[in-house]
Amino acid sequence: MTLLTQPTTPATTPTPATPPTTENTTPPTTTPAGTPTPRRSTPVTAPAPTTLFPRPGTTGPAPRPTPRPHPGPGPATTATTPHTPEPDPGTEEHTVIHELRHLLFDGDEQDTLHTPWRNLITHPDFLTPDHHLTPAQRTTRSYQRLHHLNATTAGDPLTLAQDPRRLAALHEWTGIADSALATLAGIHYNLFLGTLLDHDPHQRDLTPYTTLQQTGTFLITERAHGNDAAHLETTAHHHPDTGEFTLHTPHPGAAKFMPNTTTLGGPKTALVAARLITHDGTDRGIHLFLTPLHNHNGPHPGIHITPLPPRHLPHPVDHALTTFTHVRLPPTALLQAPHTHLTPNGTHHTTHGNPQKRFLTTIDRVTLGKLCMSAAATGTARAALTIAVHYANHRHTTHHNTPTPLTTHRAHHAPLIDHLATTYALTLLHRHTLNHHTHHHHNGPTPPTPPPHPHYPTDPPPTKQQTHHLTALTKAFTTHHARTITTTCRERCGAWALHPHNPLAHYTQQLEGTITAEGDNLLITLKAATHLLLNPPPPPPTTTTPPNPLTNLTHLKNLLHHAQHIWHNRTKQALHTPTHPHTPHTRWNNATNPALTMTHLHTTLHTTNALLNTLNHTTHPTTHTHLKNLTNLYLLNQLTPHTPELLTHHHLTPHHHNQIHTTINHLHNTLHPHLTTLTHALNHPHQHTPTPPPNAGGEDVAWNT
Repeated sequence: MTLLTQPTTPATTPTPATPPTTENTTPPTTTPAGTPTPRRSTPVTAPAPTTLFPRPGTTGPAPRPTPRPHPGPGPATTATTPHTPEPDPGTEEHTVIHELRHLLFDGDEQDTLHTPWRNLITHPDFLTPDHHLTPAQRTTRSYQRLHHLNATTAGDPLTLAQDPRRLAALHEWTGIADSALATLAGIHYNLFLGTLLDHDPHQRDLTPYTTLQQTGTFLITERAHGNDAAHLETTAHHHPDTGEFTLHTPHPGAAKFMPNTTTLGGPKTALVAARLITHDGTDRGIHLFLTPLHNHNGPHPGIHITPLPPRHLPHPVDHALTTFTHVRLPPTALLQAPHTHLTPNGTHHTTHGNPQKRFLTTIDRVTLGKLCMSAAATGTARAALTIAVHYANHRHTTHHNTPTPLTTHRAHHAPLIDHLATTYALTLLHRHTLNHHTHHHHNGPTPPTPPPHPHYPTDPPPTKQQTHHLTALTKAFTTHHARTITTTCRERCGAWALHPHNPLAHYTQQLEGTITAEGDNLLITLKAATHLLLNPPPPPPTTTTPPNPLTNLTHLKNLLHHAQHIWHNRTKQALHTPTHPHTPHTRWNNATNPALTMTHLHTTLHTTNALLNTLNHTTHPTTHTHLKNLTNLYLLNQLTPHTPELLTHHHLTPHHHNQIHTTINHLHNTLHPHLTTLTHALNHPHQHTPTPPPNAGGEDVAWNT
């Protein structure tokens, strides 16, 4: 066996490998498992590549962008389209847009957290059409963009890896331009670099990773162990005589599935989750091991990489199956931390007696990864709505022999307005959860608090434990709703949104990845439901019905509290209903559906608090009116499925139930004239808004674009 050591920074930079030009390119692999060779051999160090790779179809190295320091505040590019200019400065409409952006995009920190990433995706490297490239070439281009990001907007990579809000904003904006880039950046900066920094950052030189001489990846799940990754079977045997480890895949079901480990994009190093087996044969639970995977010549000895078929996306990731055959690792490969430590003689120490808790602490960066998925989802929802509203404003249909914009038709614009309200809500929920996560888990600043005498009372902020579960629910909630929004927007744009030049054709499929990544939505929601059952929310407030209850936001929030209480009780009753056989499994099956409804309402309440807290900080009268109407519409849409329970428990009268539809229709009428203004506030870059086809003879033009 060959000992794989951490890569070191070379004195000179080798010539980069030319990226593959066909999608069937398969990286070289080593000979399958056989009889292990003697353990004492010469260590191998993976050489480092250049920072950038050639553009697809070329043979020479691409120039490295000039590095610059972390960008400070600067003007954002204007989110307009050639046909829908924003209102002139000084007008009421311009003031509303500016105020809404201030509320949606972190206030005074907008130019620090969002503007750099937004400007990045308007760089020419992100605007060049690439639908003519093969999947392998498009993947290579995404890696090139990662190098460009690292050399420019990222600033100090280690600082970025320790800043949850900048990491989330990275996903929020890059995801709409290159979903593979967002994935690769999230893996490298958050899961890989972030995990290294959370453990023993001073034990090793991180330069190969901060300069992207080696791209980092993260290998946890296996073919036979996805959501039950705590039962993974890859092993790492410790040898106290040398301090080294032997990393091994015991059978095909333990193959690592499906991180980006191929040779596309250049050399890679992985953090591999494996069971630490000490010299006495004791399984010490799952730990992470820093493992170089390959260099420009192919995988290192004992490492076998099988590329998976590319997904049919504009920017596919190089997913693969990865196995290890008695791969030797140095003593420094094991990531050590205060909660788990192995002495040189093989004695294991831990502060967490529960192996599951120790494993979750070790991979804690997955929690922030959930919020990165939420960020990508909310950014995609905003992009989809902007494109769909722009299309509705400029595409005409004939009504009584008169060309009429699609947006004038209620059947067309009502779903867009509903989704606009939801998108505002999702964006503010994401900010709410991210701010509390940063505060509790990364020593971040205290999230914004309500003013002394808020017009709209809100619930107490979540505790550290509540924030942990809210993070999972926010990820599930935002990605689920974003998929619904992008699907509707694609439908509202007809055949034009099926053409490759239109990102709407792919947004929904891109979001499928966010629904599964960092924890499958269904599983993480059910896990959060068990927490809610063990820690029930306070009883709903007892209040009288106010005048005009369907437009009273506080009353509507109280109705959500009542609905959550009803479904919480139903879940408990289902758990105690006799089943046959009467086992924990059958009891939980009995309670699963009401538990999912309970958690959905719980997340909706947190979303409502985020909306109301934002309203409490909205000072401009017109802006306040628009946001209040959006909140009103969102709450009525969320309450409508639960009106039978609210009627049955006398929290809603039949008269008010019958008025819900009328009130929603009135809100559609009120908001429709401001649809374009409210969409401009989403700040989507006009460079990523495709131009609708002409209204006369335009279909052929559109399909030949």
